[in-house]
Amino acid sequence: MAYNLKDVFYLGATHVYPASVYGSAGIEGNIPIDISAFVDPIAKGKSRGQGLAVYKVHCQVAGDVTGNILSNTDAGSGAMGLTVKPYTTSGDNSTAIQAGDLTPESDLLIYGAFCTAPATAVPGNAVGMNAQSYLEPSKDVPYVCVRDTIFQIFETTAGLSTNDDWYISYRLECAMIKLDTATLNQLLRTQTA
Repeated sequence: MAYNLKDVFYLGATHVYPASVYGSAGIEGNIPIDISAFVDPIAKGKSRGQGLAVYKVHCQVAGDVTGNILSNTDAGSGAMGLTVKPYTTSGDNSTAIQAGDLTPESDLLIYGAFCTAPATAVPGNAVGMNAQSYLEPSKDVPYVCVRDTIFQIFETTAGLSTNDDWYISYRLECAMIKLDTATLNQLLRTQTA
């Protein structure tokens, strides 16, 4: 498959990170996105295994359910991303994220970004609803998922201000691709923590 209009489709997900849970630094969340309908890591006879190629990721940090920008009085900051790491527990305040999970060193991190709310930002530092990405796949080298779950991960570096929930949304530009046995085996080894 190729990165073109015929092969690419979109997957989207949003999660609300409530200020009542994420009101201090170091609070973690890992929220599952089921992609089992798009991957099949088992080659059967002459048919090859199938993976989900993620070519691009778009991310938005909003202050409400309709997608409005964080207000000037909203505080908080955090790192966020998408990973194929197979966590055994999930949810808000999960304490499941480990050292390196939100850094580019992780082979399992598909996308990584950081966001600082306006009230926490250093004066002169522009803050919008688009997270500042530090790791993302490309249309030339997509991230190929062969596990059946992508996790939305988030960790606060400064707590969210009272009643100022964050709505973090993603849109992935994807294609289902066939994989030869050697590539599939390599991806399965890589995506097993």
